[in-house]
This record gives sequence, C-alpha cells and structure tokens, in this order.
Amino acid sequence: MSSSLTKGVSLYKATLCLLLTSVAAQNPPEIERPPQSQAVKSGGIAAFYCYATGEPAPSFTWKKNGKKLRYTDSRYLISDFEGGSLLRIEPVRKKRKSGTYECVAENGNGDPVSVEAELTVYDEKELPNGFPQIIQNPGMKVVEKSRNAVLVCEGAGDPNPTITWIKDTMPIDLKANQRLSLMKQGSLRIEAAEETDQGKYECVATNSVGTEYSYSAQLYVRVRRVPPHFTIRPELKHEVKNGADLNITCVAVGSPMPFVKWREGVKDLTPDSDVPIGKNVLLLTNIRETTNYTCVAASKLGIIETHTVVKVQALPRAPTNVRVSDVQPTSVRLSWSYDGDVASDVQYYVIQYKPKAATWDYKEISGAITNFYDIRGLSPYTEYEFGVLAVNNVGRGPKSTPVLATTGETKPGGSAPGDDRPGSSPRNVQVRPLSSSTMVIQWDEPEEQNGVVTGYKVYFTTKPQLSLSQWESQFVDNNKLTTISDLTPHTIYTIRVEAYTSIGPGPLSAPVQVKTQQGVPSQPSSLKAVEVGSTSIKLNWQQPDHSGENIISYELYWNDTYTPSKFPNHKTLDSSDTTEYVLENLYPNTLYHVWVAAKSRRGEGAATPELAVRTEQYVPGAP
Repeated sequence: MSSSLTKGVSLYKATLCLLLTSVAAQNPPEIERPPQSQAVKSGGIAAFYCYATGEPAPSFTWKKNGKKLRYTDSRYLISDFEGGSLLRIEPVRKKRKSGTYECVAENGNGDPVSVEAELTVYDEKELPNGFPQIIQNPGMKVVEKSRNAVLVCEGAGDPNPTITWIKDTMPIDLKANQRLSLMKQGSLRIEAAEETDQGKYECVATNSVGTEYSYSAQLYVRVRRVPPHFTIRPELKHEVKNGADLNITCVAVGSPMPFVKWREGVKDLTPDSDVPIGKNVLLLTNIRETTNYTCVAASKLGIIETHTVVKVQALPRAPTNVRVSDVQPTSVRLSWSYDGDVASDVQYYVIQYKPKAATWDYKEISGAITNFYDIRGLSPYTEYEFGVLAVNNVGRGPKSTPVLATTGETKPGGSAPGDDRPGSSPRNVQVRPLSSSTMVIQWDEPEEQNGVVTGYKVYFTTKPQLSLSQWESQFVDNNKLTTISDLTPHTIYTIRVEAYTSIGPGPLSAPVQVKTQQGVPSQPSSLKAVEVGSTSIKLNWQQPDHSGENIISYELYWNDTYTPSKFPNHKTLDSSDTTEYVLENLYPNTLYHVWVAAKSRRGEGAATPELAVRTEQYVPGAP
C-alpha cells in the first residue's frame, strides 16, 4: 500500500509541474503554412495540408463554405499530425466538392485563426488544356531490406508538371532523408531500404493548370528469416461492464509472416481452415464472466503467445476484519482487510462512523487508499460505530460488518489552544413535570460554543451524590428540548446538560431539580442574600417558572454549623406572592445554609440548591 501512496504523490507532483509549465509558456495559434488552392478533376484526389504553431499545440477544424465538415462522410479523411492537419478528399465530386475550404486552428489562448483555400473541380471530359496527367503510374514493389528500390512515375502537361511524392498520405521531404532522391522523369529512388520505408506511395503531378494523383503503390520491405514477434499486443487486462461487447486486436509480424489465432483456455477459437496471417481481431459480445484468452502467433521459425484477461466489472466486496486501535479521547485508528484483488477491484475506500446512540446519518471520509486510517475529531468517552466500504468505477460495494469502540475520557472544557469543544455549559436549563413519570427539559445553547454544536447529552438521576458515569443519560440531536419518560413517581430528579461539538463535550450545566408529582411547583430560582448583618440575613428569590396548581406557601429551611442537617430550621411563608424574607435572631459570624421550596395543594416542590451565607461579626455599640 505504501508503494501505491508513493506513486500517487509522484503523479501529483508531475501534474503540478505540468500545470506550472503550461501556465508559464502560452502562445496564441499562428498559421505557419496555409493550405494551397488547387484544381483537380472529378473522380480524382484533393489534399489540403495546414500547418500551425502555438502553445499549447492548437487543435484543428475544417470547414467547407463556412460549415464544419462531417467526419462521417467516408470521402473525407481528416487526420491531425504533429504541427498540422490534413484534409484529403477521395474521390472528388464536381457538383459537391467545389468551393472554399477553411482550416481553423485554436488552442484556447487568444482568438482562433483560420485560412482559406479554393478547390476547383473539372469534369473529366472538359479538362482545360495543359491539365497534368500521370502517364506512368508506380506499381507494387517488394524489396529486400538494405537493397535499392525505384518507384516509377512520369507526368505530362503544359507547362511541364512538377512531380512530388506522398507516403501514407503525407508529403515526403526529400531533404530530410538523404536515402531518398527524385530521378529525372519523376521516379523515386530509395537506397538501402529500411523497414520504415514500407508503406503506400503516390506521386503527384502539379502545374499552374491543376493537380493529378497517381494510383497508389504498396512498397513492401522484406526481411528474411525473422521469427514471429508481436507488434500489437492485447492489454494484459480489459475491464468491461456486464453484458458489454469488446474487440481485442492481436498483430504479429515475421518473415515469413506468422499465422495468428485466439484460444480460450485450451480451446481454439479460430478455425484451422481460416487462420488469418499477421492480424486477428477477437470479437466478444454480451460478456458475462471473467475469462482468460491467449493470442498465438506461429510460423516455421517459432510459436509465441501473449495472454489477456477480460474481467467483468462488479461492485467490490465488503472489507473484512475491521479493527480499532490506538484509541484516544478524540481519535482512533481504523484498519481492515480486503479479500480480493485490491489493485483491480478497489479504487479507494470510504469510512463511515457516528456515535452509536446518535440518530443522525453517518459521517463519511472518502478517498482512503490504504487499509488503515486515523479518524480524528471524535467526542471523548463516546461509543462509536465504524464501518468501511470499497469503491470502484462501477460504484460502492457493501459496507463491512460494523465495529463498536468507545473513545477515551478527557476533561471537559475547551480551554486548550486549538480545542474546539464547547467552552461553557448550556444556559437557562428549565425542567417541568408533565406527569408522574414524564418531564420535559429545555435549555439555551452555550454562550461560548468554541465550534459548531452537534448535539447535547442530558444526564438525570435521583442520587446526585453518585459519579456522573452512574447517572442515566439521553442523547439529543442539535435540538434544545427533550422529553424523558419512565420516571419514578413522586421522586425528585436532578438534571444536568452538556453540549457536544465534533471534538467532544463541554462543561456540565448547574444541577436543576424537579419532582415528578403532577401539579407540584417547580424549583424557585435565583435564591440570594441581598443584605447580611450580624444577626440577620435578607433573602430574595424568584417564583417557579411552573407552579402546577396555585402556590399556597413557600417553605423556607436553614441550618447553621451547630444544627444537624437532618433537622433544619423551618418557616412557612403563607403568602403566595412572597419572594423575600428576613431571617432574624441569628448568631454572628456563623455560616448558614438556606434553601426554599414552593408548595401547592398537591405538595411541596423541589427546593433550590442550598445557599451558603455567613453572618457578619458582632460589633459592640459605643459605651
């Protein structure tokens, strides 16, 4: 897998270098040699050559009378070559082919450039005087390698035509190849023939009246006693979709030329009575299964083989043996195996994960090219579900069997540099009972979120002295209200809420209490001491948000250091509108704990958290 990653990095660097190079050097297209206007006879051949420069290299389009030529017309041959493009018309028809032909070059840098050439077509019976003629056509020739060969050609016309030569539709540059020379009457002389000289040759007679092409002549360069060898090998592997068709070409040469046939396993696919020479195309239709094929080339000098596999593409298998290791509070390492040919079956992997208790969709990490991945940004001390699936050009395969893992614990906060956990607790937590076994809880988002809040966790218990891990809890999506059911009737519950980001949980909210008896008032809020003396404390609080039935009294409790906590002092305040009270006859410089609860006809509700207040020291008066 490390080798695949290294290749990917190298490919990225090469692509970046290519992009920088292309940006650094860009030139608009420029016509270097325009196509030449010409006159030909009906049934003959016309060829226009257009040369252009530019960076990047320009692409070419051919038009006739302003309309783009159709590649589907078999009489047109449009072929681009390095630095130019060819338009060859064969055969030329008088009524259709006369007109203006335009070569357009463009490379996306600057405006396209174009140049026009005229084509005149004469009827074969109405040729103008002096129109060139080929009076001796070249003929097929076979020459042994390193021997000389002459392809004859002679033309006539008035004025006397110039003879040029074409090989495989491209003009021959005699100056570029000293082995080639033009003889006096126009024949082409080839000295010390090489295999690259083999091809189709035409001579062209041109004067001021018109242009005439000879018949084509094939030149074969024979190499004696050459064992067969492949010049076009089938690819080692062809990947196709189920039910697709495919043609596989196999070409071999030698001297003598070898016979070429196909096999499927040990079964011959080519009949012995019809084995082609040099080239054999395997035609496959409605491919349904992966199969191995062999191309065999044989002559008197030997037998050679080359193999290819036609693989039917399918969705990749599900990864197996998914494992979690290196567990940290906000990260884990996920690794897996793949029971198949990774190189051919898998392009990359997709990792899916989410907290097990979450109701939202899986998060995804796409593009993994190794069989392990470090997943970061997880929530601490949370049980996660992980899965992996493989992807190829057919699509996504099935997901692996999920694996569960719990991230490590961490301190809540969000105070460390770069820590995106919520920096403060949810605000304004409010709880009210809906029935003897159900309560509704709502809150506001943290004032300091330190990231995007993705959800909340609500803790609740009847024993707040227990550690938080022993409290019951409930996950809530990014919503600020939830309902908790199946509670114990007539029981006081303590509730705390914490917010989550992708990094983890933040601080817990202050505890809030509620009693699950229907109609009992909820907890008064904001209990505080507004005035403190040496023997008195003035208290103030706010009425409960939910009073159930009408409040008939407030129950005030307090004790000091010397009073047992099981037997606090108690005072009933009968007025339902009372929100303050002065405790008197207290001891100076004494720590008191004070709490208050609202009461209705159905009973006393949850009390406020205890408020600790110390009375002032006693200062004696003046004598």
